[in-house]
Amino acid sequence: MPYYLGVDGGASKTAALVTDDSGRPLGDGIAGPSNHLRVGIETAARNIERAVNRALVTANVASREIVWAYCGIAGSDHPAHRQEVVESLSDFFPRRNFTVDNDARIALTGAIGFGPGVVVIAGTGSVAIGRNEAGEEARAGGWGPLVGDEGSGYAIACAGLAAILCAYDGRGPATRMTELLQRDFDMTPSDLPRFVYAQTTNADDLARLGKLVIDAAESGDALAGGIVTRSSGELARAVLAVAGRLGLTSTDFPIAYVGGAFNAGETLLTPMREAILAAAPEARIVPPANTPVEGAARMAIRAATNPRPTRKGEE
Repeated sequence: MPYYLGVDGGASKTAALVTDDSGRPLGDGIAGPSNHLRVGIETAARNIERAVNRALVTANVASREIVWAYCGIAGSDHPAHRQEVVESLSDFFPRRNFTVDNDARIALTGAIGFGPGVVVIAGTGSVAIGRNEAGEEARAGGWGPLVGDEGSGYAIACAGLAAILCAYDGRGPATRMTELLQRDFDMTPSDLPRFVYAQTTNADDLARLGKLVIDAAESGDALAGGIVTRSSGELARAVLAVAGRLGLTSTDFPIAYVGGAFNAGETLLTPMREAILAAAPEARIVPPANTPVEGAARMAIRAATNPRPTRKGEE
């Protein structure tokens, strides 16, 4: 039986999945982060290998039995960055039967399959990516926490923390987010600089504080509600930018949502949906059909059966 491997490597964890040629899951594995721009190439490669080995053991499949592996790795958008990951994995995949791609594309395939549509991802970071009937692709966002990632969990958290500090100084109105900071995270406003600027604090740590913004918004806090509404609007703008470039806005097409920020449910989805439908009235906002790692496995199957002449040099 032919076996295929999908890998979803992100800023917080790496997931691997072994499937048969129908895409049926046979074994999975989880390891630490593999965005090499954040954790370094050695750590990234080691975590990819750990996740893959765990999936192989669970599936009772030997690595030599894998026909093709498709690895969607965060931080692999630029060709030079992608090549760095390719080289780091070449010893682990000595037959070179693997593809390295960005993590947004596997999320798109997992969410909507190989047809037209858009996926908006809002986790620690944010990005929208889509394709049309002709197979053309477009993306918007995903520029990282310093100059982009609007609407992400990180951006929501930072806006909430800024509002808390403004309230603490008397530069802004009081907010329930202050109470939730102490209740749920055991911190006061004066503790925030030590936490935010610590060398051990990363974007994922900050993004987790986005929950206090969502909780405060759901309790009726006006400041938190405004942050969530603006964030939803930013995600809608990214979706509409992609849909517009692909000529989808006047058609019936799916928009799937992926990422931890959407754990907020309708608090985030409702204003995003309203903003999107105002410009693309036939769009359908839907949950993802499958996970990104399942999308990667499906792309492995397709890569093996539809090889590209340049794929070995472009993995």
